[in-house]
Amino acid sequence: MMKLRKWTFLGMFIVLSFVLSTVIVFPNMAPAQHMMNVIGAVMLGPGYNALAAFLSGGLRMMLSGRPLVATSGWIGAFLSGLVYRKTHCLWLTVATEMIGSGMIAAVLYYYPMTAFVGADLPSPLFYIPFFLPSAIVGAIIGGIVQHLLRKHQIINQKITHN
Repeated sequence: MMKLRKWTFLGMFIVLSFVLSTVIVFPNMAPAQHMMNVIGAVMLGPGYNALAAFLSGGLRMMLSGRPLVATSGWIGAFLSGLVYRKTHCLWLTVATEMIGSGMIAAVLYYYPMTAFVGADLPSPLFYIPFFLPSAIVGAIIGGIVQHLLRKHQIINQKITHN
């Protein structure tokens, strides 16, 4: 029964992340994935959270035609899930999502873009100004949503223990 519950919530997170990332778009930002990464870090744990982010990114990549979207979203999801598992500190989890998706993933995104897509980019730091603002906004929103879910006891336990 617990395994079915884990997979059900994983599916819900994938769909919710995909839909919200398609609908909630600010100028030059799509913060919904980062919001879901923070919520998922608390509720899903690192493995399922990373899988949800990867599959959601894959769906967006297939439907949008944007290359390699899925190569980066899972990094912040996994790292923030690990940090939450070790510390149970929501705001440290938020900061980890910002760093993981906004900086580490941005640097790692450079390599497949130059190798497989042939983008002529000046530096591995090139994508940070594009990734970081979205990660900051989305992670803060995710932290606020998760805080409100806890405060009002809408959800007061993790879904998985991976």
